Amino acid sequence: MSEPITERDFRKPEFRDAKPEDYERRDDGAIVRKDRWEKACYRIASLIGASARDGFECDLLVFSVEHLIEQARKAGIEPHYFEELPK
Repeated sequence: MSEPITERDFRKPEFRDAKPEDYERRDDGAIVRKDRWEKACYRIASLIGASARDGFECDLLVFSVEHLIEQARKAGIEPHYFEELPK
């Protein structure tokens, strides 16, 4: 006999094991992690070779992104961030 079906079986996979206190509702109604900005900073830091263990400042991240944008523009690439962001 298989396990009984529970309310948890009907949840979206991305929220299946989520804790409600870790989430909030964005202005557009989407449910998002409260720490999404912090997680994004850690991902960017990792991409530029910095790590949480070594420590980094937000100014380093901003400087690095500005530098990348400047390099892209010099190469004739104009970023269109908001058009390409996943929904």
